[in-house]
Amino acid sequence: MAMKQLQFIKSEKFWLWLIFILGIALRFYKLGKVPSGFVNDEADFGYNAYSLIKTGKDEFGKSWPLIFQSFGDGKMPVYFYLTIPSVLIFGLTEFAVRFPSALFGSLTVLLVYFLAKNFARHPSPFALIASLVLATMPWHIHFSRAAFEANVGLFWLVLGSIFFFRFVKSSKAGQLIVSLTALTLSVFSYHAPRLFIPVWLIYLIWQYRRQLPIKKTIIHTLIIVFIPWLILNFSKASLTRSAGISIFNAQSGVSQRLQQKFIETRNQPLWLTRAFHNKPVEFTVDFIRRYASHFDSNFLFFNGDPIRPRYRVPDTGQALWFTLPFFFLGLYFLVKNKHWPILVWLLLAPLPAAITFETPSAIRAILMIIPLSLAIALGASETIKRFPYLRFLLLLIFGFNFFSYLDAYFVHAPIHQPYEWQGGYKELVKRVNEMMPNYDKALITDSRGTAYIYFLFYNQYDPVKWQAQANESITAPDKFGFSTINKVDNLYFIGERCPTKIAEDKVLYVCNIAIEEDRPKIGFTQFKDMILFDDGQPAFVLFEKENLIQ
Repeated sequence: MAMKQLQFIKSEKFWLWLIFILGIALRFYKLGKVPSGFVNDEADFGYNAYSLIKTGKDEFGKSWPLIFQSFGDGKMPVYFYLTIPSVLIFGLTEFAVRFPSALFGSLTVLLVYFLAKNFARHPSPFALIASLVLATMPWHIHFSRAAFEANVGLFWLVLGSIFFFRFVKSSKAGQLIVSLTALTLSVFSYHAPRLFIPVWLIYLIWQYRRQLPIKKTIIHTLIIVFIPWLILNFSKASLTRSAGISIFNAQSGVSQRLQQKFIETRNQPLWLTRAFHNKPVEFTVDFIRRYASHFDSNFLFFNGDPIRPRYRVPDTGQALWFTLPFFFLGLYFLVKNKHWPILVWLLLAPLPAAITFETPSAIRAILMIIPLSLAIALGASETIKRFPYLRFLLLLIFGFNFFSYLDAYFVHAPIHQPYEWQGGYKELVKRVNEMMPNYDKALITDSRGTAYIYFLFYNQYDPVKWQAQANESITAPDKFGFSTINKVDNLYFIGERCPTKIAEDKVLYVCNIAIEEDRPKIGFTQFKDMILFDDGQPAFVLFEKENLIQ
C-alpha cells in the first residue's frame, strides 16, 4: 500500500490534480470580495439571470434572447445563461455572478494540460508545466475572478481545439461534433472569438487536410459553426459594440491624423500627398501598430494593460516577469519542433483587439493566454531538461515573483484606483433605501454610467415591475453607442457629476465629486457620512436642501 501511494505521488496525475487544486484556490479565494468593487456588467449579468429565472424574459421583456441588450451593447448570451444556475443556488450575490467565470477558469487549467499533450512528442514535464503556468498566470487569474464572458469564451475555445486534435487522430464524427459545438459556444460567449474562430478553423482544416475526411469535416463545420456565425453577424444588435470601438470609428483618431497630415503637406503636389497619405495606408499602419503592441514585453511581463486599469494589477504584467526568457526560448522550440498550430494561434489571437482603438487590450486579446502559456511551458521544460541543476534556483525565483503578485493582487489592488471597479454602489443603494422614505425623489449622478443596474441588482427589484417601465426609461446612445437608464420609480439618474443646480424640497441629491471646491454650497447641506472607496477617498456624497435640516 505504501509503495502504491509513493508511486501515485510521483505520478503525473498526482501533480496535475495538485496544480488543478491550486488553480481552483487562486480563482475562488475571497471571490465575492476581491475584486472589491462590482462592475456594472457583472450586475447586469446577475440581474438578467434573475429576471430570466423569475419571468423567462430579460430586463427589457424579451423571452430567452439570443442577443442581450446591455447598456446599448449587444452582449453574447452564454454567460447570462450560465449565471442562472449559480443565482438559483447562491442567490443574487456578487459570488453567484462571478462563480461561472471562476469555475470555467479553473477547468481551463485542467484542459490546457490535455491540449499540451497533443504536442508532447516524448516524455517531458511540458504538459504539467503548461497547466502550472496557466494556473499561476496573472492574466488568467484576473479574468477568472470577475464575471468576464471573455474568460468563458476562452474555455470553450480550448475545449473545442482539444477535440479537434482528437478528431484528427481518430476521424470519429463524435469528436468533431463536440469540437465544433464548443467552438460555436465560444463564438456566442464573447466578441473576440467571432473573428478568431472562423480563421482558426480554416487554418486547422488546411493544416490537417491530408489526415482528415475533408468532405465530412467541411459539411459539419458549415452546419455547426458557420451558419450560426453568419446568423449572429447579421444581427444588428450584436454589431453595435464592434462599430463603436472599431478603428474605423471617428473616435479612433485615424481620420484626424490623416487630416492633420493633409494640412501639413498643403504645399506639396496633390498626387504626392494622396500617394503617401490616404485611408488604406493610414488604417493599415494603424492596424499593424495596434497588433504589434500586444507583443510588447512591457505589456506582457511588466506593467500590463496600459489603457484600462481595471484589467491589470499594480506593477504586474499579464504574465509573471520570471517567465519572460522562457517565452522567447519557447518560441524557438515551437519553430524547431514545428508546433505550427500554437504559433498560428499566438499570431491570430491579437487580431480582434487590433481592429479596435484601445490597444493593447488585455480583454480583447485574451485568446493569447493559451499559446503564451504553452510557449512559456515549452521553454521552461526544455531548460529544465538541459540544466536540471537549475531547478531549485528557478523554483525560488518563481516563488518570489508569484508571491509578489499575490501581494499586489490581494493587498494592493483592492485599494489601488478602486473607482475602476465601480466601488461604493452597494453601500449607496443601502443608504438611499434607508433615506428615501423622507424624500419624494432622488437625483443620482450617472456620470460613471449605468447606476440604475445596481439598484435593480441589490434591491432584487421585481423583474415584472421593471419590464413594464424599462423601455420607456432608456436613453439615446452616446458617441460610443452606449445607452443607459434615466429613471427607476422615483430615482432619477442624471449625467452630471453632481445634479444640484437648484435646491428643491424633499429631494435627495447624490454626487460622486471628490474635490471640495466642486461641491454645492449655497442652498445645500451635505450629509456628514460619505460613501468611501476602499482607499478612503469619497465615492459618493449626499446632499439635501439646506432648510430641511432640523
